[in-house]
Amino acid sequence: MNDTELQWRSRNAGGTMGVIRVERRNAPPPRGGNAMTVPINRTITGSAARWARWLVVAAALLNRTITGSAARWARWLVVAAALLLLASACAGGSDDSGDDAAFSEDAPASFAASDEAMAEEEMDMDEGATSVRLASGGAAAEEDMSDDSGTGALAGGTPTVLADLGRDIIYTAWIEVEAVDVAAASAEATQIVQDLGGITFGQQTSTRDHVYTTLTFKIRPAQFSAALDQLSKLGELVDQTVSAEDVTGIVVDLNSRIASAEVSVDRLREFLSRATDAEGVAELERELSARETNLEQLRGQLRTLRDRVDLATITLTISEATEAVPETSVLLEAWLAAGDDDPCLGFADLSAEPESEVGFCFQIENNGETTLTDITLSSDALRFSMDDLVVPVDMDLERIEPGDRVIASLTEEITDGRIAGRVATRGLEIDVRLRALPVADDGTELARLARTAAMHLYVQEDDSPPNFGDALSGGWNALVAVGNGVLLVIGALLPFLPVILIALAVAWWWLRRRRARRAGD
Repeated sequence: MNDTELQWRSRNAGGTMGVIRVERRNAPPPRGGNAMTVPINRTITGSAARWARWLVVAAALLNRTITGSAARWARWLVVAAALLLLASACAGGSDDSGDDAAFSEDAPASFAASDEAMAEEEMDMDEGATSVRLASGGAAAEEDMSDDSGTGALAGGTPTVLADLGRDIIYTAWIEVEAVDVAAASAEATQIVQDLGGITFGQQTSTRDHVYTTLTFKIRPAQFSAALDQLSKLGELVDQTVSAEDVTGIVVDLNSRIASAEVSVDRLREFLSRATDAEGVAELERELSARETNLEQLRGQLRTLRDRVDLATITLTISEATEAVPETSVLLEAWLAAGDDDPCLGFADLSAEPESEVGFCFQIENNGETTLTDITLSSDALRFSMDDLVVPVDMDLERIEPGDRVIASLTEEITDGRIAGRVATRGLEIDVRLRALPVADDGTELARLARTAAMHLYVQEDDSPPNFGDALSGGWNALVAVGNGVLLVIGALLPFLPVILIALAVAWWWLRRRRARRAGD
C-alpha cells in the first residue's frame, strides 16, 4: 500500500474508536471504483460515502444512455443528488470536527514526540499534498488498529512512560549522606557506579573543621534509579533531590536550525564557487565564515545537550558522622536577707542596719544533660572559701546530676559599716561567680561552664550619740594610734642608730673638753 498511515486509538465520550489516516492526494483511485468518487471519499465517511459513489455511478450511466430532454432531467438529477450529498457532507463534517476536538483533547502530550518522525516520513514521500480522514467506530477501525504494529494504545487516557516515547530527558540528582568512615564510603560509592557502567566525573575532599567529600558521577539513564537506591544506603540519608528536565523541544529546534544553517552554508559555498568579482568573493567569504561559526555553535550546543541526555548526573556528598554532643547548662541565682530571715526567700537588693548580720543564699541548678563536677563559688567582695559555705545534708556541692539543684548559704557580719572588710555604707555591689566542669556519661570532660550572679547591699549610717563605751573606745583607739606613731618613728630611725650614737659620743667628748678648759682657766 502506497499510502502513509498513522493510527492512534482514543476512546471519546461516546465510546467510539477513531483512526487518523494520512493519504496522498495523488494516489490512484480505489480498485473497482470510479475516479469521480475520490473527492467524495475524501470528505464523506462511512455509509454516506458508499451511497454517494453509487448515486454518482447511476447518474453517469443515465447520462451516457439517455439523450434529449431525458438527458437534461438526468443532469438535473445529478445536480440535486450533489446538493443532497453536499448537505450530508456538511453535517458529517460537523460531526467529524467534534470527533477531532475530542481526539485532540484525549490524545496525550506524548503524541508530539512522533511529530519529528512524521515530518521525516513526509519529506521522503513524493511531492503532493496530504489529506486527513477520521473514521469513527466499526470493526474496520479495530482491524486497522490491530494491523498497525507501531501504534501505542492508551488505556483510560493514561500517558505512556516517557522513556518508551523516545523523549530527550536530562536526569539530575543530589544526595547527601553521613558516614562514620568517609574514605571507605567514597570508595564504595565509586565501585557501585563502576559496576553499573558509570564513571566518576569529579571529586572534592576537605578535612578542615569537618571531613567531607563530594563526588560527581555520570551514569546511563537506565541505571539512574538503581544508582540512587544504592548510593543513598551508604550511610544515614540527610538530603536527596531528583529532577528531570524534558529538552525534546530544544533538541528538535536545534536540529531544525542546524539543517537550515547547513543549507545556507552550502548555498553560500556554491555562490562563492561561481563568484568572479574580488569584492563579491570577499563579501561572500565573510558571510560564509559567520554562518559556519554559527553552524558550529549550534552543533556544539546540540552535542552538549545530547551528552547531558545520554548520561545522567548524580552529585553525592558524604560527610563524617559526628556523635551528638550532650547539652551542657547551669543556672546560678543569689539572694540576701538581714538578721534571722531565710536568705533563700530574700532579695537581690538589701538595705541593712549597722552592726547586723546578712545571710546569703546561692542556688545552683543543673538544667543540662551532663553531670556537673568540680564546682566552685567565689566572690571578690565577700572573699569566702568553699569551706565557709553551708550545704544541706541531702545535697552535694561536689557533684550535681542533670535536673538536680543545690543550695549553699553564707553569713557575714556588718561592723562599722563594713562587711568582709569592705565599706557598704555607700552601697556595695556583690558579685558571685560559679565554675563547673560537665562530664559526659562515658567520662569525657566537656567545656567548663561559668556563670555570674549579682547582688546589691546598702548599710545605713549610725546616727546615735556617743556613750561611755564609745568614749573609752575612742581614747583607746587614740592611744593605740600614738603608740603606732612612736613605733613608726623608732622603726624609721633604727637604720641610723650607729650614726646617732657616734654623733652623741662626739658631742659628749666635746662638752667634757670644753669644761676642762674652763676649769684650767
